[in-house]
Amino acid sequence: MLKMLSDTFVAGDTGQTPLLGLLDLTAVFHTVDHAILIERLRLTFGMVDSALHWMTSYLTGRTQYVRYREVSTTTHVYCGVPQGSVLGPVLFPLYVADVIELVKECDLIPHVFADDLQICGHSVSADTQEQVTRMTTCIERVHYWMASNHLRLNPNKTELIWLRSPRRTNLLSTSPIHLFGHCNTAFSVRPESQSYRCQHMSAISPACASTICVSYDLFDDL
Repeated sequence: MLKMLSDTFVAGDTGQTPLLGLLDLTAVFHTVDHAILIERLRLTFGMVDSALHWMTSYLTGRTQYVRYREVSTTTHVYCGVPQGSVLGPVLFPLYVADVIELVKECDLIPHVFADDLQICGHSVSADTQEQVTRMTTCIERVHYWMASNHLRLNPNKTELIWLRSPRRTNLLSTSPIHLFGHCNTAFSVRPESQSYRCQHMSAISPACASTICVSYDLFDDL
């Protein structure tokens, strides 16, 4: 969040408006393919010998069953990483490492943490439609990559958001956006009034409320 906020401020200082793509992945921790992950660890990250054998042992050869009054049939597990584990949030970014490079090839900025994937791009007011086109093209490429790697991008929960200041509201593109065969519109957000957001932030975390409110005040001036 802080990295994205910093990128937003830098974009505002140069007269640009950020467009944020929020990508929702369906049951991502359950669909990580073990064979693909192990091969990616070996080829992309150079994991070999004992480290690779240890990771292979950690992921493969596992079984699962359900016990409710009676015990179900035991089945082998070929995909998914353990949720609530230390390695779970680490293995997913490694699994989608190629997506990061794909997004960068589209001249956009990826943000990955645990099972969250966000794409951010900046454009001047005159090029907002071009920015939307570049963003939708990138998301569609990510969608095809996800499908080929046994992951599923949820189009119904994938959203585009303009992070704009009040001064640039009328300069943003309002043209319909075609994504996954559906027609959508990127909506825009800006900070609420100072009194409201400071009360809201104070209720969330008194320790960081003042810092966040100061950051939003700076955003208002972009």
